[in-house]
Amino acid sequence: MSHTTEITIESVLSAARRLARSFSEGAQEADRLARLPAENFRALHDEGLLSLVISRERGGLGGGLEHAVDAVSTVAQGEPATALILAMHYIQHGQIAFEDGFWPQDVAVKLIESSLASGALVNAAYVDSGKGSLSHGALPETVGRRQDGQWSLSGHKKYVTGAEALSWIRVSGVTDEPEPRVGYFLVPADAPGVRIERTWDTLGMRATSSQDVIFDKVSLPLSYFFGARPVGSERQHGPLDAVWYLTLVAAVYHGVAQAAHAAFIDFTTGFVPGALGEPLASLPRFQDALGEIEALQRNSRRLLWSLGRDYDEWIKRDPGQIEARLNADAETARLLVLRNAAQVTGLTLELAGNHGLSRRHDFERYHRDALAARAHSPNPSLLKASLTRHALRSQGKSLRVSGKGSTR
Repeated sequence: MSHTTEITIESVLSAARRLARSFSEGAQEADRLARLPAENFRALHDEGLLSLVISRERGGLGGGLEHAVDAVSTVAQGEPATALILAMHYIQHGQIAFEDGFWPQDVAVKLIESSLASGALVNAAYVDSGKGSLSHGALPETVGRRQDGQWSLSGHKKYVTGAEALSWIRVSGVTDEPEPRVGYFLVPADAPGVRIERTWDTLGMRATSSQDVIFDKVSLPLSYFFGARPVGSERQHGPLDAVWYLTLVAAVYHGVAQAAHAAFIDFTTGFVPGALGEPLASLPRFQDALGEIEALQRNSRRLLWSLGRDYDEWIKRDPGQIEARLNADAETARLLVLRNAAQVTGLTLELAGNHGLSRRHDFERYHRDALAARAHSPNPSLLKASLTRHALRSQGKSLRVSGKGSTR
């Protein structure tokens, strides 16, 4: 974007639509090679998308969750791995923009300044090699030890999305203090002792570079440990993490389904079998499928955009009530949008026949990407357990509900 052109939220969201079309040209190859499309993030930075949810006071555009949903789902229509990494970046900066004291000021300033200046990306690393996701209540195996007035961090994290593109990693860990605390260490990705192991080889979302990251006695300032709570306490995340995380992960896969939807319309209106003499879309069963897909996608869009708007309204009026009011809605959106995406992409794959199964077309890739959504924690069982607890509490009922851990 030209420096003489004023960058606004509207112009950035317009740029996202243009970039999505450009990104789509390399999406198939990135998937085939399981290659992180690093050039996409330079373009996102140049067009101002990486600063979308950074506050205006800090030099960003001051966008909210609704704008982030729009940007992420749009980019996902072109190249979903890029969109997932962008979503993770927004989740961290969305928390920082709230400025509730969870992120220390010096840490927040470093993240913001590097993002604005050079497009530095940030994501979290929560999954320990030996224990899995913290959403099941596990204590991190990554340990920070005090040495010579600094932290020395060691551990092995898995599934660090965007690992090869990140400048900063928010790492869950536990201290070795007499009274241990659980919290987060902010780690520069290029710090001595940080090593990436290229382990990512999966069915879908192959270009996300969700590699293992090893931390071997990484030295960090004491101020780079934050959000600390005594071991055994309930909260182990920022107060607004859950809504951003659940909503934006869902937005990625909504974008995948949107791409499949558009491709299916093009296919059914453009392909004329010789025996039929008319486009496939003239057949009742294809029209029925198109109507079903439209209903599913409208349902997903309404859930995501209304959730974003509600969040942006409540963060101004009564931020202390966001978790109570919106967490259950975010869990619902996550559960249903991902289910809808798998159904949409599965239906387009089935009805496209041989075209759907051919790697020369994108239907099979869209479906693989939608199925890959199941790997994100929390799993549907945890989400439904949490929603069950919400339902019982709303009726004043008390009952033990199976399902351990939090939804973030």
